[in-house]
Amino acid sequence: MTDVESPRAGLAGGLELTTAGFPGAGFPGPGPVPDGVSGAPALSDRLTALARIIQTGSARSGHDGFDPELLQEAEDLLGRAGERLRLSAGHTVVVLAGGTGSGKSSLFNRLTSADFSPVGVVRPMTREAYACVWGMEDAGPLLDWLGVAGRTRYTRSSELDAGESSLGGLVLLDLPDHDSVLAGATGSVKRLVSLADLMVWVLDPQKYADAAVHRRYLVPMAGHSSLISLVLNQADLLTPQEAHDCVEDLQRLLENEGLHDSQVLVTSAVTGAGVADLRQVLVGTVSARRASTARIAADVDALAARFAPYAGPAAPEGLGQHADALVAAFAQAAGVAGVGRALQSARELKAVDYVGWPVSWLADRLLRRDPVRKIRLGTLWEELRTMSAGPAGAHKAEIDNAITALSDQVAPGLPAPWPATARSAARSQVDAIPAALGRAIADALPAENSAALWWRLVAVWQGLLLGGAVAGLAWLVVLIVAGIFGALQHTTFSNVALLPWIAVMVAAILLLGWLTASGCMTLVARTADREREQAERQMRAEIAGVARRMVIIPVEQELSVYGRFRDELDVARGAS
Repeated sequence: MTDVESPRAGLAGGLELTTAGFPGAGFPGPGPVPDGVSGAPALSDRLTALARIIQTGSARSGHDGFDPELLQEAEDLLGRAGERLRLSAGHTVVVLAGGTGSGKSSLFNRLTSADFSPVGVVRPMTREAYACVWGMEDAGPLLDWLGVAGRTRYTRSSELDAGESSLGGLVLLDLPDHDSVLAGATGSVKRLVSLADLMVWVLDPQKYADAAVHRRYLVPMAGHSSLISLVLNQADLLTPQEAHDCVEDLQRLLENEGLHDSQVLVTSAVTGAGVADLRQVLVGTVSARRASTARIAADVDALAARFAPYAGPAAPEGLGQHADALVAAFAQAAGVAGVGRALQSARELKAVDYVGWPVSWLADRLLRRDPVRKIRLGTLWEELRTMSAGPAGAHKAEIDNAITALSDQVAPGLPAPWPATARSAARSQVDAIPAALGRAIADALPAENSAALWWRLVAVWQGLLLGGAVAGLAWLVVLIVAGIFGALQHTTFSNVALLPWIAVMVAAILLLGWLTASGCMTLVARTADREREQAERQMRAEIAGVARRMVIIPVEQELSVYGRFRDELDVARGAS
């Protein structure tokens, strides 16, 4: 018999029931592997997976979703499992509680076959918890969490004889006297009692009806009466009839207090009478504690089978061509092609003011050829720069149809509720998409409708040609007038013979101006076409970003949740 030597790894909070895990289920101990298969997930991993399944299902319950009753049953199972496993599946914690003089410590020494705990009668002698562990050399972390000091820990030999092998894994605690006047003793008793798998209250014949014990400890635990045993100790001080009367009276008290399943034993720590019966209670508790992990695993199996209909084939790893089709539909809904053509027209119109032949421009105005188009094209750039969502940007009906088509294609073979949740994810930001597409188009347009440098040079050239043509025409008029009236003296500039040549020169200038305008506009058209293509590519790239951010990513996230659900379900089933 030696002190338990193990590091003090504080486990406060580490064994609580949380979705982060059930470390207690993986606590080493005697007996078979809980899951029964080497390499299979530990029970703690299976319970953690079940907790995550509940989280996933709770966010998708209701009509055509996860069954709320099934989710509630799973939560109830986790609650029961947490209560069973928070002290680890491999350990059984039994506490001996009682008041001063009840013989609790003497009974503890009887059960451990050693004088581990100090014994007293008049004053509270058990000031701190004492622990004896049967064949469990790795119980240190659990004892740390229970708050048992290293100097009050003991262990039975790992080479247990046949009479004690059935107690392997038992952690027996002798608690401080519950009526101790020492500071903190009452709180320590309450805490350890709440953590025990079995509570054994040791009562003496004179104080078995003590109101403090019943009111503080027994009545609040009435719902756990099957985990409570009461030992009427010091039977050597009573006659058989007196012991019988005390037991009947105690049982009547327990019935009135709602502790219907609590067991009453009669012992004597002095003579050893009844100690064997108490030991059998401990053996039964240890055996049930080992079996509890198998029962929990079976419960998880049954629940996992009921969750199986919610897991179908694997989801597609990427949306790929579906995403491309969505981008194309968004581009059509946003009118990318129309915007590109409008941009090209705006650029061409801007260029006309620089490289166009002014004579043609004047003729258009004088002859009023399509003046409405001319005025509209003059405001195109402002319209493009102020483009936003709505009829001028993206049509909501077309967007809805594109999203619906995508959601119907990505999850056709998945069981309910996943097609509906994928559709909801795809439509989660549908109201904001038109405005986002409008901003994407506006951001893809050039910063301003500025004139190129060569446009300005051509404008100067066209101005010179126009000036020459005007001068030539003026010369022709002068010559004609001079020829008719003879008003001018005969000079080189007034020679009527020059009239044909001047007419040819004016015609040549006009032709050169028109050819310049025609050639430059052809070049402008090619440049504007390239700008349109570039702008459309940029618009489609921006629209692709909107589609991915507001539709594709939410759908991929939902499909990823589905994939994780399938993985967690495999773990909950115990698959390797």
